[in-house]
Amino acid sequence: MQYRLLVVFLIIIYSASAQDSTYTFSVDLSPAGSTKVIPFWMRSNQFGSVPNSGSYISGKVAVYKRFHPGDPRFFQWAAGSEVIANLAKSKNLFFTDLFVSGRAGPVELSLGQRKETGGLGGDSLLTSGPIAMSGNSRPFPKMQLCTPNYVTLVPEFELLAIKFSYSDGLLGPAGIGYGNVSAVKNIYLHKKSFYLRIGKPENRLHLLGGFNHQAIWGGEDKIFSGGLSPKVAYKYVVFGKSWSGSRVGNHFGTIDLAAEWKGKIWDIFLYRQSIYEDGSLINLSNIADGLNGLQIRKAAEKSRGFSLSTLLFELLYTKNQGGSVFNFNTSTFGRDNYFNHYVYNQGWSYRGESLGTPLIGPQNFTKEALQTKNSKTFTVNNRIIAFHAGLRGTFHTLNFLFKSTYSINFGTYDNPFQKQVSQTSFLLGLEKRIPFLNGCLINLGIASDLGDLYPKSFASIIGLKKTGFLN
Repeated sequence: MQYRLLVVFLIIIYSASAQDSTYTFSVDLSPAGSTKVIPFWMRSNQFGSVPNSGSYISGKVAVYKRFHPGDPRFFQWAAGSEVIANLAKSKNLFFTDLFVSGRAGPVELSLGQRKETGGLGGDSLLTSGPIAMSGNSRPFPKMQLCTPNYVTLVPEFELLAIKFSYSDGLLGPAGIGYGNVSAVKNIYLHKKSFYLRIGKPENRLHLLGGFNHQAIWGGEDKIFSGGLSPKVAYKYVVFGKSWSGSRVGNHFGTIDLAAEWKGKIWDIFLYRQSIYEDGSLINLSNIADGLNGLQIRKAAEKSRGFSLSTLLFELLYTKNQGGSVFNFNTSTFGRDNYFNHYVYNQGWSYRGESLGTPLIGPQNFTKEALQTKNSKTFTVNNRIIAFHAGLRGTFHTLNFLFKSTYSINFGTYDNPFQKQVSQTSFLLGLEKRIPFLNGCLINLGIASDLGDLYPKSFASIIGLKKTGFLN
C-alpha cells in the first residue's frame, strides 16, 4: 500500500503543472514518529484523520471541483473527495470528503460528507475548536441546504445580511444505555444554524450573532415503550419539543455573539459561544460556561523578514453546567453533564471522537487511573477551565505555527476527580516551499503532552505536500 501511494505522489509532483481551473488536487505523504500515544494537538481537530497511538505513515490524495467565484452563471456545481491511508499498528483506509453539491445563486445544496465546522470562532488552524461542532471527528454523510456566505436581506441594502444551514446526517449504529434495547441500527444528527451580520462589507465594524442547534436522535420507537415513530420523533427533534418529560434526542448547541473590526494594519475579531443543552441557559444558570476568544490578524502586507500574521487567545469554561443540583420537583436542572447522554452511550461523539471541542474528549484518551471503565460514559472530564493561545506567521520564506493549551480539569459532577488535574499540550509546525521539487511544500512538526490528564507523550512529523490545478 505505502509503495503505491509513494508512486502516485511522485508522479503528480513531477507531471502536474499549474492551470487556471476550478479542478484542484493535493497529495500529502507524512511519516510520524511518536511515543505510545500521539500528542493531543497532533491528533485533535484533524477530522479524525490521525491515528491515536504509535508511530505512523499517512498518505492523502484529494481532488476537488470547486465553484468559480467569478462565474456569472446562476447555477453551478462542485464535488470533492479526499482519501486517507494510515499505516500504523493497523492499516486504515477511508474518505474524509466525498460529496457533490449544486448552487443556485447564494443557496447551496450538498449531498455526502465533507470537512466542516460550526459557530462563530477564530482561525481554523489556531483555535481550540468551536464547542458544539469542531473539526475533530470524521465527517459523516448528510444532506445540507445552506448559504455558505452572508446574503443581504434586501437587494442593494447591505447593512443586514444572513447566513443559514439546515442538514440531516447519518451516524450509523449506536449502543443504548437506557431503554428496551441495547442497540439500534441507525441514529441521526439533525443540525441547523442561523446568523445575522450587521454592517456593510466595506464597513470597518461588523456585529454578528446567531445560534446553532444540533440533536442526535433515532430509534425512539424501539428504545421506549410506546415510543414515537421516526416521522413524529423528527418533528419533536427539529422543534425541541418534550415527550414524556424529556426532549427527544441528545440536544446540544451554542448561542454566538461576535464583533469584528477591520483596521488598516490589524483586524480584530472578538467572539463568545454560550452553551445550551437542557434549558439551563434560559434560566442563566450556566451563563458562565462557554468559549471566549480574541483573534488579531494582520491586514497589511507581510514584511520580508519576521512577521506575525495571526494571534489568537481563548478561554473555555465548562465547570458550572447549571450547578450541582438536578431536581424535577423544584425545576432545578443542573448537572448538564456535557457530551454524555443517558440514552446514547456514545454521547456527543462520532466514531469515538468528540463532535465538539476536543478538550472534552473520550475517557480512553485520559490516563488509566482517571477512567471509569463504564462503556456507557463517553467522557470522564467535562468540567474544565482551559487557556489556549496560538500564533502563526512567516520568517522570510518559512511559515510557522504554534499553539498551546493549559487546562485545569475537575472530572464530572457524577465522578469528580479526587483533586484538580492540570494539563499542558502544545504543537509547533514549520512549512517551506521547495522550488526544486516542483513547488512542493515540506513541513515539520513537533508536539507534546505534559501533565496529569493525558499520558506524557512526544511526537515529530515530516511531510511533503503538492497542490495544484488539473486540466
